[in-house]
Amino acid sequence: MEADDDAMTSATQLEVRDARTRILDAAAHLFRSAGFSGTSMDAIAALARMSKRTLYAIFPDKRAILETVLHQFIARRFALIGRVNREPASDEAMLTRIVRGLNAMATDKDALIMYRLLVAEAESLPALALTANRDGLAQAVDMLREPLRKCGIADPDPAARLLYDLAVLAPMHRRLVGTDNLHMDIDALVHMVLRGMKGM
Repeated sequence: MEADDDAMTSATQLEVRDARTRILDAAAHLFRSAGFSGTSMDAIAALARMSKRTLYAIFPDKRAILETVLHQFIARRFALIGRVNREPASDEAMLTRIVRGLNAMATDKDALIMYRLLVAEAESLPALALTANRDGLAQAVDMLREPLRKCGIADPDPAARLLYDLAVLAPMHRRLVGTDNLHMDIDALVHMVLRGMKGM
């Protein structure tokens, strides 16, 4: 009897996980195409092939769905960049590779769509925009801290924030407002920041 209960619990957890994945995939698609305000819970439920009742049993509201979609999007991006840490390279080459990954992550089509969505909803959902920006910066600083130390930067956090501003936020903003993205020489940028921060 206990084995049957365990099997039922596992099956229920798998169903909830499957439903949650379908909701998040459907919502991400709708948020990208129609924006947050243009997406209804009805539309998410329909695209996820479930009842609204099931949808509300998993997520209390659309804001919670958007928050989870953004969190997953950011986490997946940083996981991809984190893979470069496993490849052997000199300290500066490793740092440059990570900064290049952050730059590419911030300026591709999907990132710009999500960033545009976040900016569009910043006034109505200020805490969400603040949390997403803070989380992105915190993950970037965590990722850059040790490579910066290995490159001789005694206090790596300011250098990491500077690299984030220059290689992530500035190009993302330029693309968002339709300004041509300046060609960015990531090697030169990293070298310049290292030279400047070592002198402090």
